Amino acid sequence: MNAPGSYPTHPGRLRRSERLGLHANVQYRRSTVRMAGVTLDLSCHGVRLAAIERMRVGEVLWITLPGLPPRRAAVKWVDKFDVGCEFDKALHPAVFDRIAAGEMD
Repeated sequence: MNAPGSYPTHPGRLRRSERLGLHANVQYRRSTVRMAGVTLDLSCHGVRLAAIERMRVGEVLWITLPGLPPRRAAVKWVDKFDVGCEFDKALHPAVFDRIAAGEMD
């Protein structure tokens, strides 16, 4: 069973952790340029962002989620302005649970 707002694992595609549908304003940095984006979903291992510019697979970003310090992440896939990023270091499950409960601002 999936938590409210979470997405089931796509058939034939294994996921390491639960994905939570989450719309939150975030900042991300590419090189020295800081930009605004919106999360579309989040897991302990990564985030899907709606960005305002196109990115390339393999780019490194620093993503600032609400209430957390910047996290290093690599772009794993791109679909127009949506990007899937994998965190270098996964979110601790307790931190993910606090985000899911709306406790991180």
